[in-house]
Amino acid sequence: MLVGIYEELKSSVPQFEVVYVSSDEDLDAFNSFYGNMPWLAIPFSDLETKKALNKMYDVEGIPCLIMLQPDDSKEDATLFEGVELIYRYGIQAYPFSKVRLEQLQEEEREKRENQTLTNLLANRQRDYVLSNAELKQVPVASLLGKTIGLYFSAEWGVPCANFTPKLISVYQKIKQELAQKGEEDFEIVLVSSDRDQASFDSYYSTMPWLALPFGDPEIKKLARHFHVQGIPCLVIIGPDGKTITPHGRYLINLYQENAYPFTDAKVELLEKQLEEEAKDLPTLVYHEGHRHDLNLVSDGNGGGPFICCVCEEQGSNWAYQCLQCGYEVHPRCVTTVDRENVLAGR
Repeated sequence: MLVGIYEELKSSVPQFEVVYVSSDEDLDAFNSFYGNMPWLAIPFSDLETKKALNKMYDVEGIPCLIMLQPDDSKEDATLFEGVELIYRYGIQAYPFSKVRLEQLQEEEREKRENQTLTNLLANRQRDYVLSNAELKQVPVASLLGKTIGLYFSAEWGVPCANFTPKLISVYQKIKQELAQKGEEDFEIVLVSSDRDQASFDSYYSTMPWLALPFGDPEIKKLARHFHVQGIPCLVIIGPDGKTITPHGRYLINLYQENAYPFTDAKVELLEKQLEEEAKDLPTLVYHEGHRHDLNLVSDGNGGGPFICCVCEEQGSNWAYQCLQCGYEVHPRCVTTVDRENVLAGR
């Protein structure tokens, strides 16, 4: 992403430059990685300069991109959030100053206020999305008034391969429940970041929902609009065209089809139900695979956001946790056998 921005800027703004400050473990790794970069670099052997720069800018993790202005004597001349800036705004962020950042944030606020499903999914060249099931074009106008999930995903993403079957199952259950009520108020649209048409066709053929065409210009705009920094990501848009939540994936993992329609009121209700259900859970279980005791914990007594070591998806609130090593699983990922081992005293 940075290479693309750099090459585009250098053709018209020669005074823009990037300097690579390596954290590579050895010279071979440095040469291999830097070989893909068109900009300058601190020599790998110059440890003192690299250490000084890391200390000067309090670098705690990578990638880290510090933006400096020509007049670095001003207090607001340095931007520390370069990576986020690139993800969110791309080349539009140039000249990467705080003044430009404030302008972009104001534009972003106005876009959110004026956001509609039509200006999210359609443009002057295209007023439709694709339907996999019927191999036809579906007008964006036909989706107005529905709850829409924008599914940012790609065939090459391992987490996507794990999450997509779960999302398909949840989608079908939601659609079935709505159909029984005579309603068609929910749809998902794939926003693909596949690398070629063949990969897109292969991946999308497994899905029962709609999609933006491969390589559509709106795809990058949507990723920036919703600050998508990793996939899979499920952004939920309400019937009014406004964003309900960018955390649809998390809600699906936690509540499955019960998460619909993903509103704050529904999430609050589900959280209360979880609290009630947790009262009937054993406080200690023995996990067959982990071979340690797992303690029931919550946000208030040692728990909090976690990645389940069984299904590898995010969780929150209640979890079973190994106090010896931090191994954590969703309560639903603890099998009946695990719980029976505790009741039977193993």
